[in-house]
Amino acid sequence: MNNKGFTLTELTVALAIFGIMSAISIPSYFSWLPRHRLQTSVRHIYDDMNMARSRAVKTNADIGIEFNTSNETYRIFIDTDQDQTLDSGETVISTGTLEKNIDITGSTFTNHTYGFNSRGMSAGGTGEVRLTNSSGLFLGVRVNTSGCLTIISSTDGTTWS
Repeated sequence: MNNKGFTLTELTVALAIFGIMSAISIPSYFSWLPRHRLQTSVRHIYDDMNMARSRAVKTNADIGIEFNTSNETYRIFIDTDQDQTLDSGETVISTGTLEKNIDITGSTFTNHTYGFNSRGMSAGGTGEVRLTNSSGLFLGVRVNTSGCLTIISSTDGTTWS
Protein backbone atom coordinates (compact mmCIF):
# COMPACT_ATOMS: atom_id res chain seq x y z
CA MET A 1 0.00 0.00 0.00
CA ASN A 2 1.37 3.41 -1.01
CA ASN A 3 0.83 6.20 1.58
CA LYS A 4 2.13 9.08 -0.54
CA GLY A 5 -0.19 12.02 -1.30
CA PHE A 6 -3.65 13.04 -0.11
CA THR A 7 -6.96 11.26 -0.37
CA LEU A 8 -9.91 12.77 -2.17
CA THR A 9 -11.68 13.21 1.17
CA GLU A 10 -8.76 15.18 2.65
CA LEU A 11 -8.62 17.48 -0.38
CA THR A 12 -12.39 18.05 -0.27
CA VAL A 13 -12.30 18.96 3.44
CA ALA A 14 -9.34 21.31 2.92
CA LEU A 15 -11.09 23.06 0.00
CA ALA A 16 -14.31 23.38 2.01
CA ILE A 17 -12.44 24.98 4.92
CA PHE A 18 -10.66 27.34 2.51
CA GLY A 19 -14.00 28.28 0.90
CA ILE A 20 -15.62 29.03 4.26
CA MET A 21 -12.67 31.16 5.37
CA SER A 22 -12.75 33.08 2.06
CA ALA A 23 -16.48 33.69 2.33
CA ILE A 24 -15.97 35.18 5.79
CA SER A 25 -12.85 37.27 5.10
CA ILE A 26 -13.43 38.75 1.62
CA PRO A 27 -16.39 41.01 2.61
CA SER A 28 -14.39 42.25 5.59
CA TYR A 29 -11.47 43.07 3.32
CA PHE A 30 -13.61 45.08 0.91
CA SER A 31 -15.19 47.10 3.73
CA TRP A 32 -11.74 47.71 5.28
CA LEU A 33 -10.04 48.82 2.03
CA PRO A 34 -11.69 52.28 1.57
CA ARG A 35 -10.87 53.28 5.16
CA HIS A 36 -7.30 52.10 4.74
CA ARG A 37 -6.86 54.09 1.52
CA LEU A 38 -8.20 57.24 3.21
CA GLN A 39 -5.94 56.79 6.23
CA THR A 40 -2.95 56.18 3.95
CA SER A 41 -3.64 59.34 1.91
CA VAL A 42 -4.04 61.49 5.02
CA ARG A 43 -0.85 60.04 6.48
CA HIS A 44 1.07 60.83 3.26
CA ILE A 45 -0.11 64.45 3.34
CA TYR A 46 0.71 64.71 7.05
CA ASP A 47 4.20 63.26 6.52
CA ASP A 48 4.90 65.41 3.46
CA MET A 49 3.78 68.55 5.28
CA ASN A 50 6.10 67.65 8.17
CA MET A 51 8.88 67.15 5.64
CA ALA A 52 8.13 70.57 4.11
CA ARG A 53 8.24 72.19 7.54
CA SER A 54 11.58 70.53 8.33
CA ARG A 55 12.95 71.49 4.94
CA ALA A 56 11.95 75.13 5.49
CA VAL A 57 13.94 75.23 8.73
CA LYS A 58 16.89 73.28 7.31
CA THR A 59 17.28 75.40 4.18
CA ASN A 60 16.19 78.69 5.78
CA ALA A 61 13.65 79.18 2.96
CA ASP A 62 9.89 79.33 2.65
CA ILE A 63 8.31 76.08 1.45
CA GLY A 64 4.82 75.95 -0.05
CA ILE A 65 2.31 73.17 -0.63
CA GLU A 66 -0.27 73.43 -3.41
CA PHE A 67 -3.30 71.11 -3.38
CA ASN A 68 -4.99 70.40 -6.70
CA THR A 69 -8.60 69.42 -6.03
CA SER A 70 -9.36 68.53 -9.66
CA ASN A 71 -6.82 65.71 -10.03
CA GLU A 72 -6.29 64.84 -6.32
CA THR A 73 -2.57 65.69 -6.21
CA TYR A 74 -0.34 68.10 -4.37
CA ARG A 75 3.06 69.68 -4.95
CA ILE A 76 5.66 70.92 -2.50
CA PHE A 77 7.83 73.77 -3.75
CA ILE A 78 10.44 76.30 -2.70
CA ASP A 79 8.53 79.57 -2.42
CA THR A 80 11.27 82.05 -3.40
CA ASP A 81 8.98 85.10 -3.52
CA GLN A 82 7.14 84.13 -0.31
CA ASP A 83 3.65 84.59 -1.80
CA GLN A 84 2.42 81.03 -1.09
CA THR A 85 1.68 80.34 -4.74
CA LEU A 86 3.62 78.17 -7.15
CA ASP A 87 4.97 80.57 -9.76
CA SER A 88 7.05 79.84 -12.83
CA GLY A 89 10.70 79.57 -11.88
CA GLU A 90 10.02 78.13 -8.42
CA THR A 91 11.35 74.63 -7.84
CA VAL A 92 8.98 71.73 -7.12
CA ILE A 93 10.76 69.45 -4.64
CA SER A 94 8.09 66.79 -4.19
CA THR A 95 4.72 65.70 -5.55
CA GLY A 96 2.04 63.49 -4.10
CA THR A 97 -0.97 61.62 -5.43
CA LEU A 98 -3.84 60.39 -3.32
CA GLU A 99 -4.93 56.76 -3.19
CA LYS A 100 -7.64 55.44 -5.52
CA ASN A 101 -11.17 56.83 -4.82
CA ILE A 102 -9.89 59.47 -2.36
CA ASP A 103 -10.94 63.06 -3.00
CA ILE A 104 -9.78 66.39 -1.64
CA THR A 105 -13.15 67.81 -0.60
CA GLY A 106 -11.67 71.19 0.16
CA SER A 107 -9.26 73.20 2.18
CA THR A 108 -9.39 76.36 4.21
CA PHE A 109 -6.06 77.45 2.72
CA THR A 110 -6.15 80.45 0.41
CA ASN A 111 -6.18 79.16 -3.18
CA HIS A 112 -5.62 75.63 -1.77
CA THR A 113 -1.98 76.58 -1.04
CA TYR A 114 -0.17 76.56 2.28
CA GLY A 115 3.34 77.42 3.34
CA PHE A 116 5.92 77.27 6.09
CA ASN A 117 8.39 80.07 6.72
CA SER A 118 12.09 79.62 7.40
CA ARG A 119 11.39 79.11 11.12
CA GLY A 120 8.96 76.25 10.44
CA MET A 121 5.94 78.32 11.40
CA SER A 122 2.83 78.91 9.39
CA ALA A 123 3.22 81.40 6.58
CA GLY A 124 -0.54 81.68 6.19
CA GLY A 125 -2.24 81.23 9.54
CA THR A 126 -4.24 78.19 10.51
CA GLY A 127 -5.92 75.94 7.99
CA GLU A 128 -6.80 72.44 6.99
CA VAL A 129 -7.11 70.15 4.02
CA ARG A 130 -10.01 67.70 4.02
CA LEU A 131 -10.32 64.32 2.32
CA THR A 132 -13.13 61.84 1.83
CA ASN A 133 -13.61 58.44 0.22
CA SER A 134 -16.34 56.62 -1.66
CA SER A 135 -17.77 55.26 1.62
CA GLY A 136 -18.39 58.75 3.04
CA LEU A 137 -15.58 58.72 5.59
CA PHE A 138 -13.83 62.03 6.34
CA LEU A 139 -10.25 62.73 7.50
CA GLY A 140 -7.96 65.72 7.14
CA VAL A 141 -4.85 67.54 8.28
CA ARG A 142 -5.00 70.76 10.33
CA VAL A 143 -2.11 73.21 10.71
CA ASN A 144 -2.00 75.87 13.41
CA THR A 145 -0.04 79.14 13.39
CA SER A 146 3.00 77.56 15.01
CA GLY A 147 3.16 74.99 12.19
CA CYS A 148 1.97 72.08 14.35
CA LEU A 149 0.12 69.42 12.35
CA THR A 150 -2.86 67.37 13.53
CA ILE A 151 -4.87 64.65 11.81
CA ILE A 152 -8.56 65.50 12.15
CA SER A 153 -11.76 63.53 11.50
CA SER A 154 -15.44 64.17 10.92
CA THR A 155 -18.52 62.00 10.89
CA ASP A 156 -20.54 64.24 8.57
CA GLY A 157 -17.98 66.41 6.75
CA THR A 158 -19.04 69.61 8.51
CA THR A 159 -17.88 69.28 12.13
CA TRP A 160 -14.16 68.50 12.44
CA SER A 161 -12.16 67.51 15.49
